[in-house]
Amino acid sequence: MARRKNIVTETKPGLLPRISFDEAIEIYLKEQKIKNRTHRTIQWHVENFNTLKKFFIEQNVPLDLYNITSKHLKDNFILYSLEQKGNIPSTINNRLKTYKSFWCYMVNSGYLKHDIAKNIVKMTEKKKIIPTLDENDINKMFKVCNKKTYTGQRDLTIMKTLLDTGLRLRETVLLKICDIYWKDNLLKADGKGQKERLIPLSNELKKTLKDYIAERGGIDVEELFVTLDNKPLSRRTVQERIEIISKKANLTKQSSPHVWRHTFAKLYVINGGDPFTLKKILGYSDWAMVHRYVDMFSSELITQHEKASPLKNL
Repeated sequence: MARRKNIVTETKPGLLPRISFDEAIEIYLKEQKIKNRTHRTIQWHVENFNTLKKFFIEQNVPLDLYNITSKHLKDNFILYSLEQKGNIPSTINNRLKTYKSFWCYMVNSGYLKHDIAKNIVKMTEKKKIIPTLDENDINKMFKVCNKKTYTGQRDLTIMKTLLDTGLRLRETVLLKICDIYWKDNLLKADGKGQKERLIPLSNELKKTLKDYIAERGGIDVEELFVTLDNKPLSRRTVQERIEIISKKANLTKQSSPHVWRHTFAKLYVINGGDPFTLKKILGYSDWAMVHRYVDMFSSELITQHEKASPLKNL
């Protein structure tokens, strides 16, 4: 009798029962909830799926999970978005994140054999100049805040917080008084993906915050920044307040909360801050944006050195 082979043949399990495209989406979204993704993240996925379905329906592409191909994603989503809908590459790439994650999950969960989105690469994005404020812009906006009023003092505190910490707008409105560690000169931010991080707090901002909190008073609201009605400040309200201040200061350039975040990064690089600490403070998961900051603002560092060069000024 011939000797048996000492190798066990692996049997691959069959695919799970067929489901509709909408059922697949619901299963994927349920998995995101199980992973404790934020409501905002899940809503972002929902909007991206609605866009894909809308585009496919407009082009008579059947919403059949098992017959959608990579060609459909390329022709009927990417090219259609670009040529017919006028979407920019960054918007298309943003939506592709959902679709790539979705089809990968469908394969790993046993619903599909092949990941049709695996080899679809993101579009090349045009690198725009990062908008920032200069020292003159900042001082103008600070000066138009009426510190004799609660809203003026609050708005000034918000802008100083953005400038000194580089917080995102969402992180700023979610700040609570208990997130300030006075003795340690640290501030706790509730970042993206429910990732908390600690950010250094300067003595100047610390004093500004104490003055604001004294005016705010001990109300029964956890959030640091509140309205005149003692309700938590919304992101939209902060955007509107900064826009009003910008107009009063006669600024013609962008000055949104995110521009203040860029400004923090610029000044951090110019003042000699290291990229590793910058990445940690800003809460980035990768180096892409940090590298952009360093590449873009290093030239300003050279200009500053040229002006202040000890040898040149002998």
